[in-house]
Amino acid sequence: MNQRIITVTLTLFLALSLTAGGDGAGWWKLYFTSPGKWAMLSQTVNPEAGLAAVIDKAEESFYGAFYEISSPVIIDALVKARKRGVAVKLVTEHDTMRAKKGKGTRFLKRLEDAGIEMVSDPSRRRGLMHNKFAVIDGKYLWTGSYNPTVNDSARNNNNAILIYSSILADIYKNEFLEMFDEEIFGNRKEEGPFADLRRNYHVNIEGTDINAYFAPEDNVERIILKRLEKAKTSIHFLAFSFTSAGIGEMMIKKSKTGVSVQGIFERRGAKTGHSQYVKMKLEGVPVRLDHNRGAMHHKVIIIDGERVIMGSYNFSRNANRSNDENILIIDNREIAAAYLSEFKRLW
Repeated sequence: MNQRIITVTLTLFLALSLTAGGDGAGWWKLYFTSPGKWAMLSQTVNPEAGLAAVIDKAEESFYGAFYEISSPVIIDALVKARKRGVAVKLVTEHDTMRAKKGKGTRFLKRLEDAGIEMVSDPSRRRGLMHNKFAVIDGKYLWTGSYNPTVNDSARNNNNAILIYSSILADIYKNEFLEMFDEEIFGNRKEEGPFADLRRNYHVNIEGTDINAYFAPEDNVERIILKRLEKAKTSIHFLAFSFTSAGIGEMMIKKSKTGVSVQGIFERRGAKTGHSQYVKMKLEGVPVRLDHNRGAMHHKVIIIDGERVIMGSYNFSRNANRSNDENILIIDNREIAAAYLSEFKRLW
């Protein structure tokens, strides 16, 4: 057996063993929540169960940047990982960390008592540390719309993806260390010792192109607009918060040129003055409001049934200019089909 076959076999084995099952080519796995009455019928793995399994398999390190961490299941998994010698480091949003500490919750105290290091963004900062990603053992990336909380696990519609790629993991690890070690948040220009590495935003995995971008430094709205401009047949989106006039106008423009555009908005806030819902409705774009009693927390765009834009980034001014955010742009028909299936289920 030659070296290349050994390498490919090992890659697939690691990816499959970590997640106790794999999708696609074995290097990725998707997770979706299914709140309410549909939970028992769901064919997907809940992100909470998926992330707990990932943490349980971690051998060396778990670096997580999450807007909020309060799921007892995930807290337990992190504490167990630290006790068996895994280096666990966390970055969180100051406001959510302060709120939890103010309530005397046992969850963050358990993390501190276990010796888990935590850093939050400065309280004086205008924007949010809104990421939801983790790097495991320097080989796996976890990212999506999912926060490790009870609401995001059981009540809200969310998604996450696990990808086996040391290159992609390095890109995100450097973004994590920028926040954890350098305490740099909301930067609009890359600085510091990892600046050159952070400019590496592309990886190709078995023929799939993946691009990673971070807000505010990469002007994510501009990048999304460029991808939307290239749409030829269809655009589907799931939006928790959609107030970007630029993205809204681009979708309306593409609809008028014959591209099929459909979207679902989270109900709360959809009819406010800044939301693009009413504007798109008046322009004849088929958009709907979500009916989940919780939140439709996805931030997803599917283009031409082959390209997915996903991550923590809401389609808003704050996400683009103030918050720490991330997106992946994944050119893969099988992954796109899975997200389209989630779209159709909610539609």
